[in-house]
Amino acid sequence: MLDLLGRVWELLYIEGYSPDIGKRRENFIKLLLKYEFGLEVISAPDTESYWDFKVRIKGRWYTYSLKTTERPVIVKVAWDGFPSYERARSFEFSYPILYITANRKTKRIDLYVFTQSIIDKVRSSLGRDFWWIPRKGTNPRGFGISTRAIRILMEKADKIGNHVGKNYEPIENIELAVEEYWRGWYRLLKSLAGYNDRLNP
Repeated sequence: MLDLLGRVWELLYIEGYSPDIGKRRENFIKLLLKYEFGLEVISAPDTESYWDFKVRIKGRWYTYSLKTTERPVIVKVAWDGFPSYERARSFEFSYPILYITANRKTKRIDLYVFTQSIIDKVRSSLGRDFWWIPRKGTNPRGFGISTRAIRILMEKADKIGNHVGKNYEPIENIELAVEEYWRGWYRLLKSLAGYNDRLNP
């Protein structure tokens, strides 16, 4: 499944980059869990800021905050209000973080789970350095986990077996894939709109 996710990760860029790329990844990951693994998945309400989805495994619900990126970088955990260390220090992590990196240059995809206990240990050991706080006078609001802390979280997750990764096979003819992507997108929307007659190739 990591190979599938890696290849789809590349295709999702056909429609462009941020800010929508993260949401497109999230939607595909939830559908992958549903259709490839037969799991029940519940998406967080639009007003929810602490978790992204719940998945039911063997009768038990697991709740995750999902973060996806191309390389280890800061992870934003709060978006509202003026950023400060005082605000960050009082922030409580309520759910594990499902952290996925997929590098299109190296064709490598890695999935980590940062449990609350791992997060608390790294947070305690790094203190202020755990946090990323935008400098005063800049536009970004909120705050996040620093790149240094993310790398340590990745190492600790790997040590306890909360990491899987692999090099995936790239898509050979991306130009053809782009053409077929938009053709399929058009057919899907036309079909859903109630026009089911076949398109000329």
